Amino acid sequence: MSKTFLHISEEFEYTWLGKDNGMIPIYMSEKLGYDSKILTVNLKNDLPDSERGVEFVKVKRKFPFLSNFAYWTKLVKRYNIFKYLIKNAKDIDVLMLFHVSRCSYWYAHFYKKLNPNGFIYVKADFNLAVYQKEWNIVNSKPKSLREFFRKRRESAEYDKRKKLIPMTDLISYESLEAYEFMKDSYAGIDTKTKTIYLPNGYDNEIIDKIKVKTLEEKENIILTVGRLGTEAKNTELLLETFKEIDLKDWKVYLVGSIDKRFINYKENFFKENPHLVDKIIFTGEIKDREELYKYYNRAKVFVLPSRWESFGIVMVEAMAFGDYVITSNTCAAKDITNNNEVGKIVEIDSKKELKDEIIKTISGEIDLKEKYEKTLNHVSNFKYSYLIEKLGERIH
Repeated sequence: MSKTFLHISEEFEYTWLGKDNGMIPIYMSEKLGYDSKILTVNLKNDLPDSERGVEFVKVKRKFPFLSNFAYWTKLVKRYNIFKYLIKNAKDIDVLMLFHVSRCSYWYAHFYKKLNPNGFIYVKADFNLAVYQKEWNIVNSKPKSLREFFRKRRESAEYDKRKKLIPMTDLISYESLEAYEFMKDSYAGIDTKTKTIYLPNGYDNEIIDKIKVKTLEEKENIILTVGRLGTEAKNTELLLETFKEIDLKDWKVYLVGSIDKRFINYKENFFKENPHLVDKIIFTGEIKDREELYKYYNRAKVFVLPSRWESFGIVMVEAMAFGDYVITSNTCAAKDITNNNEVGKIVEIDSKKELKDEIIKTISGEIDLKEKYEKTLNHVSNFKYSYLIEKLGERIH
C-alpha cells in the first residue's frame, strides 16, 4: 500500500506545476510511488482533477469577502483547508508545507495533534537577507513608535515559527549559502538534524525527451521568463539597458504575464524607441510547458535581472537547453552559475554591469560554445529525478 504525500498550497494555479511546489509532489508520485495530493483553494479554477499522478483536492475559500487586514482573518479564510487536514490527518504520511511561517505552524499543529507519527517537511523557499533583516528587528531595541509596532509584528510571527521548528522533521534550503548559515539553528532553535540543502530543479522527465539544439542550431535570441513588470523582476532595467545597446542581428523575447502597472511603461517605451518594436518582443504568458521550452531551445542567452529571488527556477530550465545565464546577485545565483563559471552574476540594479555583459555576448567576447558545454554538464545537478531521490532518502 502506497504512502500518502500531501502538499498544502493555498492558491495553487496550473502554471505552478512546473515550479517546485508542483514538481515535488509530481516526482514523489512518479519516482517514489507516493499517493500525492495537493490541497488548494485554486482561485483561478484552472486545475484538472489530477495530473501526472497528483490528485488536486480543491476546497472553497471561506468568507472570501474578508480582507487580510488581520492575521485571524487569514486563518478564518483557510477554514476549509484546516477542516480537510483535521479530517484526513491520520491518513497522511508526509505533510509538505511552504515557508517557516505562522500559517505553517497552524497546519503542523493540527496535523501532529492527530498524527503524532506523521512526517512534516517544510520547504523554506528561503531568502537569507530577508530572514536576517527580520531577526534583527526581533532582537532590536525600538527607538520609535513605528519601530515598536514593527518589532511586535515580527515577534508575533517568530513566536509561532519557533514553535513550528520542534514539530518539523525536515527543512530544506534552496541555496548553499542559506543552508550553511541556517543548518544548525533557526531563530535560536536547534535544527542540527533537521536540515538539508535541496536546490530547486527542472522537469527532466519532460526535458530529457526533447532534442536540445546545438549552439550552431540556436538563434541570436536573448530570453527572459517571469512575471514581467513586477517590482521583483525588474523588467524596466532590462528595457532601459537594451535601449542603450546595438542589438545588431539579435532579438529579445520577454515571456510572461504583464503586471497592470507596467502596461503604460511598456507602451511609452516603444513610443520613445520605435526602432525596437521588432527587436524586443513580448509574447504574453505561455502556460503550455512544451511551447515555453521551444523558446529556451531557440535562445542562446537567458537574462534575469531580479531584485530578489528565493531561487530562479527559470534559470535552471534555461540551462537545461544550454543557455548562457546572466543573473543579478540574488539567492542561489552562485549555485546556479557555479560561481560564475557557466554564467555571469551582476549586481542588483546595476545597468552598467548588465549592459557590459550583454554587449560581451553579442560581440562574441564571451565564448558561448565553451559555456554551452559547461552549462549542460553543470545543470545535471538540478534534475528533479536526482533531487527527489535525495529528499526521499531523508524522509525514509
